[in-house]
Amino acid sequence: MGYQAPFPTQLEEVEFLRLYFHLEVRADFELPELGLLQLRRELLAALKVLQRERDPEAVAEIRSVFFPDLPDDPVLVRRLQKPAPPLVLAPAINVAGRLQAGGRILLPVLLFGAAIHHLEDFIDLFEQVGQQGLYKGEGYFFVEAVECEDASGVRSILRDATEPRRELTPPVSDLAWWLERLRLLGSGCRIELLSPLRLLSRGKPLFKADFAALFPFILRRVSSMLAHCGPVDLGDDAGYFLTQAGRLSTVANRLQWKDWRRLKRSDGNLDLGGLMGYLEIAGDELADIAWLLRLASLFNIGKGAAYGAGQFRLIDLP
Repeated sequence: MGYQAPFPTQLEEVEFLRLYFHLEVRADFELPELGLLQLRRELLAALKVLQRERDPEAVAEIRSVFFPDLPDDPVLVRRLQKPAPPLVLAPAINVAGRLQAGGRILLPVLLFGAAIHHLEDFIDLFEQVGQQGLYKGEGYFFVEAVECEDASGVRSILRDATEPRRELTPPVSDLAWWLERLRLLGSGCRIELLSPLRLLSRGKPLFKADFAALFPFILRRVSSMLAHCGPVDLGDDAGYFLTQAGRLSTVANRLQWKDWRRLKRSDGNLDLGGLMGYLEIAGDELADIAWLLRLASLFNIGKGAAYGAGQFRLIDLP
């Protein structure tokens, strides 16, 4: 365990909560391919329902999980622009097709920083999604249980729908401890995409990418999450990380664009998709940015990262 290159000690102050929502399907329905990557729409629709039913101040707090306020630091705003939502969904993309009543869906969720304090409301929000449908008014479900995972990787039931409600006391982890538990990466690794990666450059998607094109998005995503969910600013070190990443060699590039849904617009249909496949990189400099890659694998990267797009895993090369 442990890392060859040190990471910021302030990562001890960036807390997160790892959850697993166990959803029981209430009626048969057809879930399209990658339909679970579109949960943002359903969650925001559920938020509107809560806005009509609850105290405005309470709803404003849960709304901040999806639309966090701009930081007070104007330099940070200029460099990182709008804050990233302090949550990450990681749905499995192979959950699709005809889902039967009584079937189960497991949805991993991460809450960071202040979002942890809104856990109760977040569960209520998912229960509301279950009443209105998982995908475009279909796919009603029941939140059967919410499981949590502690810093050692041990899971326990946080809420069971069959038991009376009680105050939740979830085990909170921090990013420093999480990194320390992971094994070292060697001098080479594979970045294997688990869900479509959509990268936008000047408002247009990148249909091809190598590691040199990919790493600035990784650095921006990690920098944004750390700055807005904790007291970590990587701005002064960005040049160094970019230099070290640029010295790595590409062993293999098997990234390919895949269309996965069509967006209807007034000026015609637009095919949406993302990169799938893998990249293999190697070099001694990998040790200097390994912790950034690890964190990016926790946060997801690219457009829609908070809702499951751009999931990837790191695999050591032999």
